[in-house]
Amino acid sequence: MKKFVVGLVCAGVLVSGVFGGYSGVHAEEASSMEKETNNSSSSTLYDKRGYTLVVIKGVDDPAIDPIIDEFVDLYFKVYPKLVKKYAINPWEHSRKVTLEFDPEYDGVAYADNGKIVVSTNWILENPDDVALFTHELTHLAQAYPTYNDQTVWITEGIADYARYVYGPHNGNWRLPEEVKDTDNYDSGYRVTARFLLWITQNKNHFAVDIINRALQYDIFDLRLFKTITGKSVEDLWEEYRENPDVRTDY
Repeated sequence: MKKFVVGLVCAGVLVSGVFGGYSGVHAEEASSMEKETNNSSSSTLYDKRGYTLVVIKGVDDPAIDPIIDEFVDLYFKVYPKLVKKYAINPWEHSRKVTLEFDPEYDGVAYADNGKIVVSTNWILENPDDVALFTHELTHLAQAYPTYNDQTVWITEGIADYARYVYGPHNGNWRLPEEVKDTDNYDSGYRVTARFLLWITQNKNHFAVDIINRALQYDIFDLRLFKTITGKSVEDLWEEYRENPDVRTDY
């Protein structure tokens, strides 16, 4: 989910003809990661291999400590990969993220301007849902200039696609096992993510990369699907509904 001031909603490939062109940190590795704690604000800074994570604990509850450890491990394992894969300029993209666990936030999580906020209540009740962090980190890597009714579905679909690809798969979250009558290509999140997976497996391996880049340049249009697959998005969806099989790996 991405959050903007105006509202709340929850291989870098340039293809000719379209645009013209680490493990988790464990105790034995502590010496390779700098960690600083500011007790006055309950914030802790983690730094490793050029990437920085600032964690704002938000609550004095020891139950959240092992969850935070998982988030930290995931950050250093996944975020560099997301930046390399999805950022418009990986070499200049910000490598610092602030992660806040907010006991007052009644949603699940959102990303905005280098910061990710996670509901303390949600993650304490759903401690296996650590991969929501991958979804939100993807939004920071995407950094799309536009997030509106025309792009929200594909933005969230790509973020859930990245969640599937990079995991971790240690909870109950899965891509849908079937296509429902009420589903559509623009349903967003897991529905769209599965559709994108099908496209990459059956039509164009680089489809998500191309769509991601178009969104970053603010030139995304539904006609892009025909450009990269030879079929309109509506025709692709109908073909997908008739034969929706995808190869998954959890």
